[in-house]
Amino acid sequence: MTHLPNVVVELIGIVTLPQDARRGFAPMGTVADVVTVNGQPPTLSYRVRAMRESDGGLVAETWSAAGTGAYSFSNLDVTERYVTVALDHTGTHKPVAAGPLVPTP
Repeated sequence: MTHLPNVVVELIGIVTLPQDARRGFAPMGTVADVVTVNGQPPTLSYRVRAMRESDGGLVAETWSAAGTGAYSFSNLDVTERYVTVALDHTGTHKPVAAGPLVPTP
């Protein structure tokens, strides 16, 4: 019979790991910008899509705020770059792209 020594585990404190140090997780960030029409904030909301620059994959979709044109996307991988496209659902204006945008943590 083999004798195994006792193993003692002692908690000496809590270690906080950065989010990207955990296997399978990347740090997350936010991209925010503004849709304008002829340089002015629009009175309507516009559909905005976020796509990865690397492969063009659609990541998320939202609507800009009427009156300000502001939009944002959260929980984006900060190791990726993104292109956003504003679409006019009324058909008055052509789609407009912005990017590449890098998320801020």
